Amino acid sequence: MFSFLSAKRQSLTQALQRRLHPRRRTRLRPAKLASLDNEFLCDCTIRDISDGGIRLLLSEHHDLPEEFYVFDAVPKTVAEVQLRWRDGLAAGVIYLVPPASIRHFRNTGVRKLAQRLYALDG
Repeated sequence: MFSFLSAKRQSLTQALQRRLHPRRRTRLRPAKLASLDNEFLCDCTIRDISDGGIRLLLSEHHDLPEEFYVFDAVPKTVAEVQLRWRDGLAAGVIYLVPPASIRHFRNTGVRKLAQRLYALDG
């Protein structure tokens, strides 16, 4: 009877699901987060990745700053990101500075992200 409402709802849902960049699902891809002051924030997992940003999954609740670094342990890249949304342990970020190889960073704080025991390093 009200099929036009159903069609309108479906159209709205599809519009909300459209993204600027297609996302690619990752499989348990480890990452580390650090503040722009080079302080370790936490370990996490990258769930989805796109040319525009990343969806992160934290293992426990951590407060995240508005902007921070993400070290992707698989390709060994660092990106400067901005927090866009948060839902429990999941967080979505967009790139402010796209991922670049860790070897291009002279900042020793950023380079420490690639170390295995970064969080324990004094």
